[in-house]
Amino acid sequence: MNRLSRLAFLLIALFALTVSAQDPASESKPEDSFAYGEYNSLIQAANWSEAGAMLDAGLKESPNSPKLLSLSLQLANRTMQAAPEAAEKRLIGLVEYYLGSSSISTAASRDLVQATDLLSMVLIQQDRGPEALDLMTKTLNVISAQGDSLLSSRRELETRMARSLLQLKQPEEALKLMQGSIEDIQSRLASGKSDLNDLVRSTNIFSSLFRDIAATDVAQYQKLAEDLIMQNLEAQPDSLTDLSAYVSLRSAQISALTYSDPERGMEMAKELSARIEAFPTSSDESKIKQLDSLSKNVNRMSSSLEAALARVRLVGTEAPEYEAQSFVGMEPTTLAQLRGKVVLLDFWAVWCGPCIATFPHLKEWSHTYGDKGFVILGMTSDQGFVWDEGKKRAVRGEDVSHEQELEMLESFRNHHELTHGFVLTPKGSNYNKQLAVQGIPQAVLLDQQGVIRMIKVGSGPQNAKALEDEIKKLLGLTEPTN
Repeated sequence: MNRLSRLAFLLIALFALTVSAQDPASESKPEDSFAYGEYNSLIQAANWSEAGAMLDAGLKESPNSPKLLSLSLQLANRTMQAAPEAAEKRLIGLVEYYLGSSSISTAASRDLVQATDLLSMVLIQQDRGPEALDLMTKTLNVISAQGDSLLSSRRELETRMARSLLQLKQPEEALKLMQGSIEDIQSRLASGKSDLNDLVRSTNIFSSLFRDIAATDVAQYQKLAEDLIMQNLEAQPDSLTDLSAYVSLRSAQISALTYSDPERGMEMAKELSARIEAFPTSSDESKIKQLDSLSKNVNRMSSSLEAALARVRLVGTEAPEYEAQSFVGMEPTTLAQLRGKVVLLDFWAVWCGPCIATFPHLKEWSHTYGDKGFVILGMTSDQGFVWDEGKKRAVRGEDVSHEQELEMLESFRNHHELTHGFVLTPKGSNYNKQLAVQGIPQAVLLDQQGVIRMIKVGSGPQNAKALEDEIKKLLGLTEPTN
């Protein structure tokens, strides 16, 4: 039986289960005999096989233990990469168990949502998207059938399912699902069964998912939420609940503007600060703390916006020269010596997952444009890491010397098959500050005269496309637009 048939069989069996299994609530202290200390030691030692065997033995003795079931979910999550087949089998068993129960508690429903999502991710990675969606649909139906008691889990699963639909290139289905969720919240709001915070949360999620493909709907939902909040605040100016909802709505909008229009974002942040400061004073200690928390949140956003504005101001200026402590995989050079070439300064670190996620693009660009006058410089510094040959990755060390750091970077570079070199700036260097680097990865693209033409923060297809389009433009590989 192939993998497709096997899973289809398992899913059929899963949803054809009778409810003859013992209800989870009927088990009394089932985990008392489980040796948690020994289990934790196995986990810390990354001894996944023995930990799994021990956990399975515990579940065989106490199959309805919420504690052991949650541990099983955690183990599956932790071993997705190290032992994918065992993790998949464990997830199938968990989903089978929960959907075969006569009732599902709130805590169990959260585990069910996560297990379903993880298993769906596995299926999607194996190009088995229809099975993943079928699984999520069946789980959603079971949770929805429980009524309002599992409403938060239902909302969470709807969101995760929408993300899966987008990943599977089904934006219309994803949009329909989330529109239905928001319409349901609006209906509940009208009948007093929900509150504005629910609407704001769903609106913010909708905006993050569909900002680029359904801008009109995003604007409509944001305006609806804002209008309802303002109506409430006009009727009850001292409603901290409504003020919190307003701050949450605006915060999501500001976050989206941080990299696209920081000036507009700063205007909104100032308006938020003014509204918080004008909020009626209270002697209630808890309310004072909530207001202080809201204010600190806005201040953090303002700080990020200031950094974004600094990056905007850098575009069109000449990039400052760097001070290099060492070079890896390249000959010593300066920006001045690279005049006449298009240069990408890639600010990164070995511990940064999103930085590593950009490597496929960097390798492709280096290969495609390297002989056309394009150079990539990986800008980093000593991070206190050494190379673990057994694990094939960089790990944090103790008292790591600069020479050890260089050796680690050589191994790291070879392992990832990178063709561009690294520049290590010395301890105490303010070069990152000069280029307004607050988060990594940050890409700074220079033209042939050393002038900054684009700055992008973070990984992702949109940033990659924008950078490559600009690279081609600067190299004269695309027709100029009028």
